[in-house]
Amino acid sequence: MGNCLTCFKSSSDQMCSSAPTSQAANVVDSRSGAGTTLDRNMYADRPGETDELLSHNQQHLTNLSYSGETKRSSFKKPIVLLNGNTNNMGDIITTVKEPQQVSDNTLNQLFEEYKDRNEDAILSEGIVRLCKDLGYEPDDFAILVLAWLLDASQMCRFTKSEFIQGLQAMPADTIDTIRERLKQKIEELKTDSEMFKQLYRFTFRFGLEPDQRILSINMAISLWRLVFTNHTPEILESWLNFLSNIQCRGIQKDTWNMFLIFAETCDINQYDDTEAWPSLFDDFVETERLKQSQRAADATANHSTNKDSETNDIL
Repeated sequence: MGNCLTCFKSSSDQMCSSAPTSQAANVVDSRSGAGTTLDRNMYADRPGETDELLSHNQQHLTNLSYSGETKRSSFKKPIVLLNGNTNNMGDIITTVKEPQQVSDNTLNQLFEEYKDRNEDAILSEGIVRLCKDLGYEPDDFAILVLAWLLDASQMCRFTKSEFIQGLQAMPADTIDTIRERLKQKIEELKTDSEMFKQLYRFTFRFGLEPDQRILSINMAISLWRLVFTNHTPEILESWLNFLSNIQCRGIQKDTWNMFLIFAETCDINQYDDTEAWPSLFDDFVETERLKQSQRAADATANHSTNKDSETNDIL
């Protein structure tokens, strides 16, 4: 987003560019049974793994109302964000429309204020000016919401049809009314789980480079931070730190979508790696468990040291 809805785009934003740390390098894959050090390039060799897992077990995505009949030990509670019917963007926007007509001429004039001189679209410079007039920074959560409401196909660009049709659907035809609609929508997103799910899934598509199907790690990290602005999962920072210290091919759509379930329902201590989670989640949980074990060992050692010191003082 940066100065054009792409502050996450940079010359250094390449797939698998994150350098591994010693902590990540020392993760041992207990599932191998051979105590082999985890190969940080393993994700590059498994581009279709998530799709394969999902084809065998759809329960994570389609059977989320846990009845107790099926073993779901990794779940702390049924996922709230995926309950209800899935509406498309038009359905969601229609439910919050107010009885207000917007003029095509007014919308065209508004578009002309921000459009590029050489192209019939609002590009970087125009988006920056639009953000300023709305009172937001280009990398604010509100601008992601705006892009979602316009159903923008890519960062750093609003086409004329996206801009006009999006504002008609809000409905809004002035900077003031756009600002008001954004405030309303942001409040609704705090409580409407189905609406948030739609925004979350849009965010993956919005962050893709043209003709790409996988988000680079750097882009995925930035977008996860942004989309979870108003409700941050407990494991988010640990997850993003984990991703920052491994090398992998990137984040696939299924992995992105399943993280919403994983983040809201998974208990690290009860996680079952035989369930149909992406292997990236398995390795994250293993890393977190090793950290927990190390913290427990350090706490025990500190306690013993303090106890010995107290004994010496008495003597």
